[in-house]
Amino acid sequence: MNPKETNLKKLWNDTPAIAKIAIFGVGAFVAYRVGKSFYDKAQIRKRLKQYQQGQVQYNVVGPGGQQAAQTVNLTSVAGEVYDSFYSNDWFGWTEDEERAVNAVKTVPKAFIPQLEQTYLQLYGKDLRADLLSYLSSSEWSQISFLFN
Repeated sequence: MNPKETNLKKLWNDTPAIAKIAIFGVGAFVAYRVGKSFYDKAQIRKRLKQYQQGQVQYNVVGPGGQQAAQTVNLTSVAGEVYDSFYSNDWFGWTEDEERAVNAVKTVPKAFIPQLEQTYLQLYGKDLRADLLSYLSSSEWSQISFLFN
């Protein structure tokens, strides 16, 4: 047997139980923090990938006939609409309809079907049904042309 190994065993055997528990506790805590760090980084990569997949680019004709490329992120818009209806308070009594209408207005009509699909994938809810149930008729009339 190696003398160092014998010394380590003797040291371990002479260590009080409370110190052993503390050593294991510190080890478990470090393992937890390292694991949580890896998990958090994986979640960030996943969200970034979803965010990048939700980006669509389109051209806008400005004054003088100049074209400019603009980008809208459907994942962000879907999240904005969902949050405006479902994440306002604990009881669900207040909805921010104006926020939802303004978010939908940022999406060109050609991309509304993709927005509806993104909303369904992320939240399992029908975007059009949510808008119809939460918006007043005057609010719906502001964006209804996008859905027809």
